Amino acid sequence: MFETERRIYCSQLGEKGVIRNSGIIDLLQDTSDLHLMNHPVLSPFFKETGSVMFLTNRQVDIVRRPAYGERVFTKTWTYELNRMYGFRNTLILGEKGDVCVKAIAGGAFMDVNTCRPIRISSDLIAQVKCYEPMEMEQLPRKITIPDEVPAITCQVPIRRSDIDMNSHVNNARYLDITDELFDECGQAKRLRAEYKVPIRRGDIIYADRFNTEKGCIVCLRSEEGKVYCTVEYTL
Repeated sequence: MFETERRIYCSQLGEKGVIRNSGIIDLLQDTSDLHLMNHPVLSPFFKETGSVMFLTNRQVDIVRRPAYGERVFTKTWTYELNRMYGFRNTLILGEKGDVCVKAIAGGAFMDVNTCRPIRISSDLIAQVKCYEPMEMEQLPRKITIPDEVPAITCQVPIRRSDIDMNSHVNNARYLDITDELFDECGQAKRLRAEYKVPIRRGDIIYADRFNTEKGCIVCLRSEEGKVYCTVEYTL
């Protein structure tokens, strides 16, 4: 189990003075990354093999959005690990210990050079301590794209600021992109994202928004229909 502490400042806030969706993802992502960087088993393995954990899916249940100046504690832990995938819970708590955000994330072991998934050994798995999963509703990792005409379709630009050290769009920036297509994005109580193929600088990306009973689904795809990422908002 791993924990970070920080205050919420203007760089993470949205229009109404509370943390925006990508700010939440940044907190989850940074704490998870620090956990892996400092992990006594997985950190040496990643360095020796030239591999990474590629995020495949995330579910974020928002109980309360922290506001400007609040001190928050983000806790993360692995609850399941197999030869190809790892799954973690992450919890964001307020200063008084109240739950702000509950999250689930899944990732695949990936070779950096070939960009192909790899299998890890059973011996390595046995060395990684797993904890009990958090109590929360866990939806399927895959998001079903509605079989209907989208309410909105538009081309979206990929900016230099969207690209991270792995030369593709950072997973938090996907929320910045899809938030533009949903006026009520800041009221979402649940976010789900399914990451399929990394978007890189220069890719031509189209966004399809499908309205749902409780929010919307935004699918980012190529002109030919190849899906890069799907994000679901639930109000």
